[in-house]
Amino acid sequence: MPILDFGADNTWFVMPWADATAAQRQELLREPAELRALVDALASVLAAAHEHGWLHRDIKPSNILYFDGRWTLADWGIVRRPRGQTTKAGRTGLYIGTEGFAAPELSVTPHEATASSDIYSIGRVIAWALTGKLPETNLPLMPPPGPWRTIVRATTHQDPQRRPQTVHDLLALIDREHAAVPEDPFPRAQTLLEAARTGDSAAADTLLTLVGDHPEDYELHVGVLTHLDTQQAGAALEREPAQAQRLLRALAEHVGGDDTHIVQFGDAAAVVVWLQGICAYAAGHCDWDLLEEAAHTMCTWDGAWDQWSAQDKIVSWLRDLKSEAASVMAAVLREHPESAQHFSHVADDRTADPGIRQAVRITAAP
Repeated sequence: MPILDFGADNTWFVMPWADATAAQRQELLREPAELRALVDALASVLAAAHEHGWLHRDIKPSNILYFDGRWTLADWGIVRRPRGQTTKAGRTGLYIGTEGFAAPELSVTPHEATASSDIYSIGRVIAWALTGKLPETNLPLMPPPGPWRTIVRATTHQDPQRRPQTVHDLLALIDREHAAVPEDPFPRAQTLLEAARTGDSAAADTLLTLVGDHPEDYELHVGVLTHLDTQQAGAALEREPAQAQRLLRALAEHVGGDDTHIVQFGDAAAVVVWLQGICAYAAGHCDWDLLEEAAHTMCTWDGAWDQWSAQDKIVSWLRDLKSEAASVMAAVLREHPESAQHFSHVADDRTADPGIRQAVRITAAP
């Protein structure tokens, strides 16, 4: 609050007339943004005061003034000055502050107040603003469930040591409680999957983007992505090569499960079958980059889990591959001997591509 004029002996001051007090704007303070602006203003003022050893000790709605579009904290008449600067010993008596808003310790040892005493009063102001009720001494006053309730409970603890000890601690608590809770992508992914199953190609594209935005999510990759029709998925992956690479490599990373998911044999087989479908789509559309990426991921899962039902589909597909597609697949098999050995019997099939026969024969050799 600006000082416009003052007496030479500092016995009087002139300040501008405030637009309102917090007490006069209580209804408005029920709005989250308005309350946060008030609390942030108090925190800013008190952080500077506390840094220099000054404690307000009488924070209440009537002392919080709205002036020139911002909140200010007025009436520092019973401020706790830094050690050695007290003007008159005993001036605080045995009780100080305003009943209901003052911290309990201010009625016992007000001269021993700490920053947590002012923080207590901020908590009581928050509770008053959200409930419309004046707090009563030593009786809890809690706002409705929500972020502020936890903040009020922490700031108004009877034990000063169990409150936030500094304004920085208070702001950290406020930020933590008001942090946006990230939306769980799984329900939306399931909705998109159902839409894609009706033939909605845009839903398929959106689903792949959603899964791609969460490479760490095992359930999205194994439980949703691999249930998307391979023709739809292949077309969408073909349209976005960079995204295709990210998705398939992320799926490869999930081959060992994660901290909360153990790969089930049935899931492993389903993943490999889906990947073989993507490989078949890519080969049919001469998309060699997609084929190579999908094949690497397929062989990673097949090599780790060795599921016969999936291998039966791969074998029949391998036998039919020709030309460029067979060349790409042979190169991938040479890089995945643990998977290629599962198809070693193709080496004796003269109807299969020579390159693939050679690849599985080499990897099967002792």
